[in-house]
Amino acid sequence: MATVVGLDLGTSAVRAAQISAGKRGAPVLERIGQVPLPPGAIADGEIADPEAVAQALRLLWQSFKFKSRKVALGLANQQVVVRPVDLPYLPEAELRQSLALQVQDYVPIPVEQAVLDVHIVANMESEDGNRVTRVLLVAAQHAMVSSFVDVVRKAKLEAVGLDLNVFAVLRALAEESLPTDSGSELLVDVGAAVTNLVVHSGGRPRFVRILPFGGSVITDSLVGGLGLSVEEAEEAKAAIGIPDDYLVALSDERARVIVDGATRLVEEIRSSFDYFQAQERTSLVRRAVLVGGASLLPNLPARLSEALGVPVELGRPLERLRLGKIGLASEELARAEPFFAVAVGLARGVAA
Repeated sequence: MATVVGLDLGTSAVRAAQISAGKRGAPVLERIGQVPLPPGAIADGEIADPEAVAQALRLLWQSFKFKSRKVALGLANQQVVVRPVDLPYLPEAELRQSLALQVQDYVPIPVEQAVLDVHIVANMESEDGNRVTRVLLVAAQHAMVSSFVDVVRKAKLEAVGLDLNVFAVLRALAEESLPTDSGSELLVDVGAAVTNLVVHSGGRPRFVRILPFGGSVITDSLVGGLGLSVEEAEEAKAAIGIPDDYLVALSDERARVIVDGATRLVEEIRSSFDYFQAQERTSLVRRAVLVGGASLLPNLPARLSEALGVPVELGRPLERLRLGKIGLASEELARAEPFFAVAVGLARGVAA
């Protein structure tokens, strides 16, 4: 198979990873890199300034020397619907062929205006004794998908694969060897403007939620409420984090803003988590794994663990990869790792 690069078009940067299957053992990370985007070029996971994004992509390829112009793209925004649906059992090929005829009642847009896909969760018997297939139904606005393909083409790249960011995170982090009867795992990818949640058992998704906010809720409050520059806001988040000491949080205006924003973020994640737990009482979540730029906010994993009632660990999307000659020192790679779960997962999908 020709080399395909995993491409993550994020709110603050474009990121790419090139992975080869390798002749023996773990896949090999051959190239990795990112280029910042100007503010507003991608807003809420959608293309707002195509030329700025295309220029960043051209610079990304020029700077990091990716060996292919074929890319696998990820999506994450409010133009994407993901929901569990039970459909009459059919072999997978027939299920996919008949999808548009079966799912109109389950999506809020006409199927002729949507790009449709399914992830099969399980085949089972319904209460009335009929065989059904439980799927995660994915429907994305065709116009929005086209805008991503067009901006890639503008940068002289070719989109040969398309997936949701949340499934890329699953591919990058999931313990696929984990027996499905040993419980589930929550993966949380907190970006600047979008947070992806997926609960899986042994690598098979059971629940997905895309939340329309992320770490920028804190940055924007520091900038808009206290008059800090974006750089000063990011420095305050890194230096202060979520204080353990309640008196510190009360005495420092910046700390109060950070705590308020982090609390909102944690509560939204917990709300989705509680909804899954209420629906799936037979599949208890045993831990959560956290990635994304906002995962670096000091004390966020501890606060999230307290809210969810399960251990929270920082994810390592590069852990199961062998490193090629990528030209980065180990310290640089460690700092970059939390930002690359999506790009790595997209690349792994085509390098497997």
